[in-house]
Amino acid sequence: MPNMTESVIALALQDEFDAHVAKQMEDQLEVLSKTEHPELVIDMTKVQFIDSCGIGAIVFLYKRLKCRGKALRLLNVNGQPRQLIVMLRIDKVIPLITTAELN
Repeated sequence: MPNMTESVIALALQDEFDAHVAKQMEDQLEVLSKTEHPELVIDMTKVQFIDSCGIGAIVFLYKRLKCRGKALRLLNVNGQPRQLIVMLRIDKVIPLITTAELN
């Protein structure tokens, strides 16, 4: 479930964010795209693998938020997910942050 308390962390992903997980999360991402918070953060601290469907789900959420004047940031992106996000230049559009930059 999304954490919509005072923190802007809306979602904490685990282990793999692949086609299977992205499909399971479609409804949750749709709800998040309608948030009233000015900014959402996806915590990717524990994500060890992401595929094109996971990237697509993040980009989908980003586009939906942007259309509504909201922002998205990705927290603690490391390893393979960071390599892929940087290679695809998604980090030029969706900021990658560390815990120290969260506030």
